[in-house]
Amino acid sequence: MWHQLDLLIGDRRGLIVTIAVTSILSGLAEAGTLAIVAQVATTLVSGASHINTHIGPFHINASVGTLIAVGLVLTVVRLFLQWPLSTIPALVAADVQSSLRTKLFRAFTQASWGVQSRDREGRLQEIMTIQAFQASVGAQQATALVIATFSFVILMASAVLLSVVAAAAVFAVAVAMFVILRPLRSLGARRSRALSEAQVEYAGGIAEANRLAEEAQVFGVTGAQYDRVAGLVARCRDRFRSTQVLGKLVPNLYQSLIYLALVVALAALHASGTSHAGALGAVVLLLVRASQNGQQIQGTYQALQQSLPFIERLQDAERRYAESRPPDGARPLSGVRTLAFDGISFSYNPARPVLSEITFSVSAGEAIGIVGPSGAGKSTLVQVLLRLRTADAGRYLVNGENVDEFSRADWHRLVAYVPQEPRLLHATVAANIRFFRDIDDEAVERAARLARIHDEIVNWPDGYDTRIGPRADAVSGGQQQRICLARALAARPQVLVLDEPTSALDPHSEALIQESFTALKSELTLFTIAHRMSTLDMCNRVMVILDGRLVAFDTKAVLEEENQYYRSASLLASGAGGEVLPRRT
Repeated sequence: MWHQLDLLIGDRRGLIVTIAVTSILSGLAEAGTLAIVAQVATTLVSGASHINTHIGPFHINASVGTLIAVGLVLTVVRLFLQWPLSTIPALVAADVQSSLRTKLFRAFTQASWGVQSRDREGRLQEIMTIQAFQASVGAQQATALVIATFSFVILMASAVLLSVVAAAAVFAVAVAMFVILRPLRSLGARRSRALSEAQVEYAGGIAEANRLAEEAQVFGVTGAQYDRVAGLVARCRDRFRSTQVLGKLVPNLYQSLIYLALVVALAALHASGTSHAGALGAVVLLLVRASQNGQQIQGTYQALQQSLPFIERLQDAERRYAESRPPDGARPLSGVRTLAFDGISFSYNPARPVLSEITFSVSAGEAIGIVGPSGAGKSTLVQVLLRLRTADAGRYLVNGENVDEFSRADWHRLVAYVPQEPRLLHATVAANIRFFRDIDDEAVERAARLARIHDEIVNWPDGYDTRIGPRADAVSGGQQQRICLARALAARPQVLVLDEPTSALDPHSEALIQESFTALKSELTLFTIAHRMSTLDMCNRVMVILDGRLVAFDTKAVLEEENQYYRSASLLASGAGGEVLPRRT
């Protein structure tokens, strides 16, 4: 527990010390005020106007008016001390929440694609929202625990000065209750861990339902989808209810038992022969307030323990992302003259290799097609090519040197990618093409013209300032694909990797795009996964991938003569209008 708290507090120890000191001062002011109130009340009841008595070790010889004035000063002091006692915990909690979220997202952005791709839908969103919020609640409870503990200590110390017997009785019961209630606190922590897991599952279910809403409507399974999510909601409800019950039960039990201790303490005072009403009233008031702080200690400690599973999940996620961070080379990369795989192998499961001993070399300016049946390893090959995944064996060479030796920042500047499924931001057209990069308006328009989308953009109501998104009704699938293509071309890359860039285009638009690529061939090296034979028209050479192996790599003419898969694909495409490659021969 203390390790998690230390990670939460971090460099905020100065604020925690400030809270501790302020709590002590507030506790002293409160103790003094309670003692004065009890003594003044007793004196007023007796009809006197002057007090000359002993309260514990203190001798008081003053008028009622003087004591009231002192009480007012102490009350005002305590009143002003409530400002830092209220603002600092809020500051710490907000700072912890912000820090946890930014650190986690930084770790996520720097993690390897392999780890990122394994995250279930909605997981990161859930961890960065609800889990981070619960962790910040833990930070708030930690500061509340500090305040309650120091206040309890000061009030108990004041009570000891007045009556050692009564204070000792209450303190002994408080400690005993803390120990006795420990199993319930542990149970609360376990229930909170279960709640944390249930919330992550719920977030994943919601994200999945949102993504598959169209298919659910078409297949008429919205009812079943509802039942699934309702089950996840019910599971979260049950876990939440149990944590809330335990969160309330422990401090309430403590309060009831501490009241029992107060009664026992009064009996002890009676047995000891204490007869001074003012002193007795002061002891009772101090012990009552101390017991309330003791209840707060129990409650905040319970809430803090129930926050630990959320803190642990955040820290585990951050550690997992950080450990997967790919290495970054120190050598600058000014241009890509050659790209080569030398015996590259890769597998997601050691028992089932996805790529086996892939070897090829490509020079700058070449246009390379990649074909093969589904599941052959084409997408994995492209991910290794893009440095999204690291090969298990073999060498990946750029300009004859190991690719890992080069700066990733330079690599990202020189390499671009267009996925088969276009992914847009909820932002303007220009922002979608820039994609968080420092690219001027001229480059944005140039890229849009090359992607054959400029003329359509300028005809939209707000032109390049038109707001679009993944589900914007005004933007067709083909337009989304061309915007993503413009995004890839905007920074003038030297290497461009395409995953069937024309799959959502009509034949006329496809022909225009291919014209653009043909014009750019002298400026970049092109790799394209082809699902249409027509996509290969712009390629100099074609790779044929079967069962994770590169079985052929040559010109289209040679492949039609020598490779059975390519020849069958060409025949099938010509008979079917040149649309689709066969799955397997």
